[in-house]
Amino acid sequence: MIAALALMAVPASEAMDFDGLVASIAKCDRVAVTNTVAAATTRHSDFLLASYQEQRAIAAARVELAERRRKLHAKESKVDTDQSLTLVAESLDDRTQALADQRALDQAEQDMMAYFRTQYLRQCSGKAS
Repeated sequence: MIAALALMAVPASEAMDFDGLVASIAKCDRVAVTNTVAAATTRHSDFLLASYQEQRAIAAARVELAERRRKLHAKESKVDTDQSLTLVAESLDDRTQALADQRALDQAEQDMMAYFRTQYLRQCSGKAS
């Protein structure tokens, strides 16, 4: 659960400022572009760690859920019900989908950063800023 909170630690308001990056590239502002790339690299590294931790937590929770289902069906558990385990499974599905959505956004950001780095190099190579 902590890892899930870590994934949400970067609110949308702190999303990559691609408009600012485009403006910096247009001006061949090396310092601004370098700072933006460095910040994106840090954000990506943090995301990779948080997403790995969340995926491990989801995997462990799925193993636990499978064991709880096994115990329920073997009538070894009087605590769980089919309904309670269905809710747990739905929660895991929601976490998995949220993680997939975050990964898709991260990949899109990485693709855009690669594109804009290439644009900067093409447009600004040899120009002093």
